[in-house]
Amino acid sequence: MASPTLAPAPPASAEHTAEAARTTPPRWLRWATLITLIVVALVIRIQFLDIETLDYRAFLSRWYETLDTQGFGAFREKFADYNYPYLYLIWILTALNMPALIGIKAISIAFDVLLAFFAYRIVALRTPRFSLRALAFGIVLLLPSVIANSAYWGQADAIYSAFVLGGVYFLMRATPQSSRMNSIWACVMFGVAIAFKLQAVFVMPVLLWLLIRRRLPWYSLLAIPIVYVLLDLPALVAGAPWHEALTVYLDQTGSYQQLTLGAANLYQLIPVSGDVTWLAQLGIAVAAAIIVAFLVWSVWKRPAVTPTSILAVATASSVLVPFLLPAMHDRYFYTAEILSVVLAFYLPLRFVLIPILIQAAAIGVYHASLTGDQGQLMGGPGGGAAARPGGPGGGAAFDGTVAGGPGRGDRGASSGPGSSGQGPSSRGDDGYSSGRGDAALSIYASMMGLAALGVVYAVFDVVRRGRARNERDTGSPFRNRP
Repeated sequence: MASPTLAPAPPASAEHTAEAARTTPPRWLRWATLITLIVVALVIRIQFLDIETLDYRAFLSRWYETLDTQGFGAFREKFADYNYPYLYLIWILTALNMPALIGIKAISIAFDVLLAFFAYRIVALRTPRFSLRALAFGIVLLLPSVIANSAYWGQADAIYSAFVLGGVYFLMRATPQSSRMNSIWACVMFGVAIAFKLQAVFVMPVLLWLLIRRRLPWYSLLAIPIVYVLLDLPALVAGAPWHEALTVYLDQTGSYQQLTLGAANLYQLIPVSGDVTWLAQLGIAVAAAIIVAFLVWSVWKRPAVTPTSILAVATASSVLVPFLLPAMHDRYFYTAEILSVVLAFYLPLRFVLIPILIQAAAIGVYHASLTGDQGQLMGGPGGGAAARPGGPGGGAAFDGTVAGGPGRGDRGASSGPGSSGQGPSSRGDDGYSSGRGDAALSIYASMMGLAALGVVYAVFDVVRRGRARNERDTGSPFRNRP
């Protein structure tokens, strides 16, 4: 997938320009290739547009109905547990009179394309070869998990992940001479990503790393809260309470008390029962300790900061954090699924096993969730196929009683789309419970664990190669390091 040598983003030299001229097809052919890939992706996605999942019936359609009947004034009261930017997009659908199901899925599919675009741009920093850039674009656009997430499930993970990739792209573009604007744009992207979904924080350790390595100006981080507040501002002007705008994610993080909610993470591999709050706290502590240890090691050893190392650290963070944290949902490795594919274009061919393992785990988890292999999400076995009203395990299984009345994203104890459907047991007063799934989920978690080990190895392999290259170029492993 990538050449066996590592290199940072190639400089805009005469040699690089000449190579680009030799390897780049005519403009019309490049556009035709990308458009063809988009058309193929759309044709595949169209096959699933009429499928209604439980999340759609219980939450997304109700949010649409609330915004359709009450207009923008609906934001005066809390009717959903997602942050406002995503709800703005649904409001736009109502203003355009677009059908709810098609419109909601169309939003996610549009961001699938943006996701693939940033994958294309990141690979373009690595190579001038259009064939590799187009390959990255096509792979991301046609990943089974990406198709299932948007076209089948109607979820919004492509939205925040597209902006996460945009943030990583601008971080990789930043050089000591042009770091200010690229760093600000990167933090703007991360601010937008967090405004859509909290899961964007899984990649945030890369910002801490660049900050302590003095490759990210501290003031650029101010863009993250500024963008977040600006995106909430329209709802606040419409009358939304400040308290709800600022605590929406606090409410989400306190809504689940299971070690895993369908995610292929560490807790699928640990057979425990009873109150396991201690294990949840241990997982949080271990995740924090690994991040701190890496930052301390980075200050001590001062590994070179290159576009490749930035991408590798971001990918490792997106895998390790949800693998170790408790209360993770089935879709929380979505960003890792994309970043691991893009990283493969920067690494020796043997590392292609990492995105293969992650995607295999994702496919298994999605199958478990959308077909009801866990017997919970979609109303039992056959639930995925049951997504049409009246089908087996489908609409008849949902009686429309969602806590808080129509339009509220409370699902009793659960709190919105993408819950693994654990129901009232998602939260209890007796601390964390296991939430461990069946043997298949343990296999998927093992795959993700192997991928986590692989991406950690990839980070240190990038560092080792960077150090060897630095020694070869400068005669010292410590010269010319930022």
